[in-house]
Amino acid sequence: MFNKIFKSNETEPVTAQATAADPSDQTDWLAKLHAAGGDEQALLAIAMDRDNAPLKIRQAAVEAMQSEDALKAAEREFRDHDRRIHREAKLRLETVVARRLARALADQLIADAHALFAQAHIPANRFVEIDRGWQALDAALLDSAQIAGFDTVSTQIAQVLRSRGDQQSLIKRWTHEADLALAELQAGSIAVAETGLERDKLAAAYDAVNLARENAPLMTDQDARSRDINHKIMLLDAALQLARALDARLTHIDKLAADATNANDDPAAWHGLPPVADTKIAGLLSARHDAIRRTRQQSRDVMSRAAKEAVDEKDKARRQAKLATLNELLTGAESALATGQVVDAAAALTTIEATLKGAHANPKLLGRVDALRAEITRLKGWQHWGGGRAREDLAAEAETLAKAITDEKLHIKSHADAIEKLRERWKELDKLGGATSRDLWGKFDGALKTAYLPVSAQLAKLKAVRQENLAARNQLITALDAVSVTADAASTAATLRDWARALEHFQTEWRKLGPVEHTVPHKAQAVLLERMKAAVARLESPLTDSRRVEALKREQLIARAKALSTDSQQRDTIIKVRELQTEWQQHAKALPLQRNVENRLWAEFKAATDAIFHARDAANSARDAVFQINATLRTELINKLTALTADTPPGEIKRTIAEVDSAWRRAGEAPRALEAKLEARFRRARDDAQQFSAGSAKRTWQKTCESLHAKLALCVELENNTGNVGNTRESWQALPALADIWEKPLHTRFDAALVGQPVSVPQDETLLKLEAALDMESPPAFQAARREMKLRAMKNAIEARQAVTVTNADIEKWIAVVIAAPLGDAVAAARLQNILAALPGKPLR
Repeated sequence: MFNKIFKSNETEPVTAQATAADPSDQTDWLAKLHAAGGDEQALLAIAMDRDNAPLKIRQAAVEAMQSEDALKAAEREFRDHDRRIHREAKLRLETVVARRLARALADQLIADAHALFAQAHIPANRFVEIDRGWQALDAALLDSAQIAGFDTVSTQIAQVLRSRGDQQSLIKRWTHEADLALAELQAGSIAVAETGLERDKLAAAYDAVNLARENAPLMTDQDARSRDINHKIMLLDAALQLARALDARLTHIDKLAADATNANDDPAAWHGLPPVADTKIAGLLSARHDAIRRTRQQSRDVMSRAAKEAVDEKDKARRQAKLATLNELLTGAESALATGQVVDAAAALTTIEATLKGAHANPKLLGRVDALRAEITRLKGWQHWGGGRAREDLAAEAETLAKAITDEKLHIKSHADAIEKLRERWKELDKLGGATSRDLWGKFDGALKTAYLPVSAQLAKLKAVRQENLAARNQLITALDAVSVTADAASTAATLRDWARALEHFQTEWRKLGPVEHTVPHKAQAVLLERMKAAVARLESPLTDSRRVEALKREQLIARAKALSTDSQQRDTIIKVRELQTEWQQHAKALPLQRNVENRLWAEFKAATDAIFHARDAANSARDAVFQINATLRTELINKLTALTADTPPGEIKRTIAEVDSAWRRAGEAPRALEAKLEARFRRARDDAQQFSAGSAKRTWQKTCESLHAKLALCVELENNTGNVGNTRESWQALPALADIWEKPLHTRFDAALVGQPVSVPQDETLLKLEAALDMESPPAFQAARREMKLRAMKNAIEARQAVTVTNADIEKWIAVVIAAPLGDAVAAARLQNILAALPGKPLR
């Protein structure tokens, strides 16, 4: 403990005696310190031996003291000399007193906490007060056992309060959930009883109420909370019982409604079900049950009537079907007769007459049959003569077509169509039953064969062209079959590109050969198409798989581009877009997709990347506009600062600086090229304004102190009768006015001096406060009072658990008190002059 006195400290001044002491003397004194041990009187004697003991030995003796009495004696002994030892003794005494007071208060708080823990119901606000009192104590002044004891009892109290709070939260949460489940089950029961729908929601509400019933909190005491929980459980049980009774009756109603024809409807089964306690629900269920019973009886009546009507409708349908058939046959025969188809009309008449046997036809229908029969008989009479004349006309037209083959401008297709139409007309005459002869047929057929010669030649030429087209297509298929397709080859991008080029070349050349149905012989079309599909599928199958994978990769690139569009303002977004575009080009070169797929995917990818660039351009434009506005705003703020001068009032300078600082912080970013320049201009302008403010405030405060000193001097002159009253009054009026807190008491004192009524007022305590606040030395006669004032302030601070600070307003108030009246003696007046002399260096405003 005493070894520190031997540590060298070159910068610390020591007394001549301590410097002259040799190491052997210090060793002897150190031995005396060790021998004194815990003897406070011996340590005090060593500290008071100013003639012999070195300074550091005496300081060590004071540091070794522990009791308040010894420290008080040392503080009194060294009060008027040995300032360093006095300060050490004073600090040690203050620390010991503060430790004693703090530990006493700590013991009281611990006792209060134990008494609080022993209560059955701990009030939380009282625990908070005790904890705040403990937190106000300085932990460095307390004993470790006290800290541990308070921590233990506070932890126990906190656990009790936390447990009580958790239980209250649990009860509150369970009550809320139970109320919700109960209300939902009650509302669902009424809704289901009214409509019978949403049974699953009722089941869910039942499960919720049942779960709330099972999770009811267990309460051992019989307080109001226990009674509330038991009452709530009774309500839940009643709701569950009602739901079960409702479900039983709804099940019975559903069975009745499912079998509307079952005659077994025993009312006793309904009355034997569990009763429903709710009268409203019971009434709704009874009404539904009665309605279903009435519906079942009505259904049985309707079914009986429907069976009888079905038999009658069946007979009526058979008769109407037969009459409809006769009407349809008669209408067809009349249509055939109208178009000249006498043979078809006669066949239809035979079928009609067979159907009429056994049928009850109405007179109108029989009249139509008789008219049809008469018309057929009439037409058969002149049919023979008209058919011969028509065939002669057809033979003449055929000879005309035969002669037309010599025409160089003959249109082959129209010529062939005319031949086909003549043959169809001849066949129609055969159907009409007109007269004909073998010679006339030979003439007609020979002429058409002659007319068909150029058509045959054209068909032969077309057949040859189709054969050539078929051969060219087969060559394309053969070339496509020659492309090697292996599993290993499918893994390389170059091979896939070769397959794609070969397939694209084949399809291009195939399309050049025209449509298959018009350019290939009909009989060879099926075989050719089958071969073509097989050859294409051999290359297209692996290509399709690879292109599907490639398309998925392209879609992933599109998805990544769209994802970037949602975060287009990031710094690396453009780099990522460029990387995506490079990947797209690599994939496009590796394996081109089908043209329509490639175009569609590229359009989506380009739209996604363009959206990113457009969004960034729009954001940059908006940001640049905002930055420009911010730059203009910052320039205006700088101009407000540069407009200030040294002649500007200090209040206005401070207000302007505060307003500009606030506006500068709120202002947004400026353009990057101007940001540093604007910031530098702002700092220079602000520093200049602060210098203006500091200089102006300093000059203003200096003038205030000079005015205060001058006015106080005028008051003293009047009080001492050393000045001329008239000159003094003029001098007073010439001085500037002070703040009200000083001007009023000085003016009152001046007026009292003018009439010769000054009254002296002792202000030693106020002067001590001012000297302590301004960190000034007090006269030796007032050192004890100043220490007592300091100890009293420390005690009040400990008891109030709040540090006491002295503000500038307090100093101004104390100065107003001491200048309000004469102080009574020269010492107090000198102390006041010293205080006023120190004011210019410590501005209060």
